[in-house]
Amino acid sequence: MYEMIDSFFSAVKNKEIDTLDELFTEDAVYIDRNGATYNGLSQIKAWLSQLVTDGEVRAWDIRRVRDGAVEWYYEYRLYYAGSISYDGVSIVEFGDGKIKRWSNYIQNVKKSYPLEKKNEELMETAGAVEYYADWLETLAMNAENEMLQSAADKLNEALGDIVSAM
Repeated sequence: MYEMIDSFFSAVKNKEIDTLDELFTEDAVYIDRNGATYNGLSQIKAWLSQLVTDGEVRAWDIRRVRDGAVEWYYEYRLYYAGSISYDGVSIVEFGDGKIKRWSNYIQNVKKSYPLEKKNEELMETAGAVEYYADWLETLAMNAENEMLQSAADKLNEALGDIVSAM
């Protein structure tokens, strides 16, 4: 059990989401700390792929494993908005030699916005660019307007440049 949980944490930290096929059953259920529920391996992988695209899991360390429960420490940095860390416990159920159900519970949340003071202005700018890009994309979809979509695409490119500069 310990090895499977450690492999899962390592896969997420190392952005190796495709290796989750070896760890989760096809019909696995993952319940995140906020109650969001992901049903099936494809939903779990899609969510975790987005998580590691938007930021970096800096730590997900096992403290103790016992009788289907794992205590851990987690730290995540969203590339342009800040960081969050907390202690947690997961209840893990296994089936067919893989993880069948995973439920997270957290405590001691610590947030840091912005993550690094030197990038505060850059992070604020990135947040504004992201907001306007999302707004334009929504307008473009509703109006089926290619000019608006082009503007949204350019803002998203600019956001990528800002994030790369940090």
